[in-house]
Amino acid sequence: MNSVIPIFPLKLVIFPLSKYPLHIFEKRYKKMINFCLQEKTGFGVTALIENEISKIGTYVTISKVLKKYLTGEMDIIVKGEQRFNILNYEMHADGYYIANIQEYKDSFNQVNDELLEKMESKFENIIDKVNYKLEDNFWEIYYRSKLKSYKLAEKSGLTITQQQTMLTFRKETERINFLIEHFEKLDEMLTENAALKQIIIGDGFLN
Repeated sequence: MNSVIPIFPLKLVIFPLSKYPLHIFEKRYKKMINFCLQEKTGFGVTALIENEISKIGTYVTISKVLKKYLTGEMDIIVKGEQRFNILNYEMHADGYYIANIQEYKDSFNQVNDELLEKMESKFENIIDKVNYKLEDNFWEIYYRSKLKSYKLAEKSGLTITQQQTMLTFRKETERINFLIEHFEKLDEMLTENAALKQIIIGDGFLN
């Protein structure tokens, strides 16, 4: 990851190691993506919340170009790599932002098994309650992941603000406790609102 990168403000959060499909249609971002493909580099995705660009974002690489249209539009899949903190940004001549950034790392990641099991149990309870079966591939990736909170967060029905909050935490224990509290509240809400199932299964992340 370079210290100066193009950034793509979107109304979504991409977590490290997550995969997400994007449709590129604006002229400025078509130029940006073509530049990234040519230079074999990535770009930063930052959450756009209430028209404000979040300072903590995720550097992503383009893992696959699914389709290119005659108009220059593209369907791509991006993969989250590491987080970054925006120091400052300015407009590029092609109309998109470029930012000076620094890597944003966790300060502590040791997690006890009891806390991890509690998060998994709360999550599985929610999934069972909405009668939603996750693919085996999801669980295979989850068990291999060193930062398990991010994988569960993909299918947890979090708002964009909650997702951004999770992205800013610098300890895995903070993210896990945040999810446990969220699952407990969600459990109460699911009793009254079955429509929340669509929120959980419609988060958009790919396995």
